Amino acid sequence: MDKEFLQAFSEIVREEVSRKNDVYLEGIGRFAFEHQKQFQKQFDSGRVVMMPPKDTITFIPEN
Repeated sequence: MDKEFLQAFSEIVREEVSRKNDVYLEGIGRFAFEHQKQFQKQFDSGRVVMMPPKDTITFIPEN
């Protein structure tokens, strides 16, 4: 595939997912927006840290 095509494709996927829209590619899978809530993480030393919420892009392959 052409480098320009891949760059344009990734920009479109990123833009749509940032708008919280899923991007489905037939025969390949789906790119989805996922919001992860904040949570507490406890280290082996006993130290507890609050991890901030974050937004991620998840790829779910088609079976």
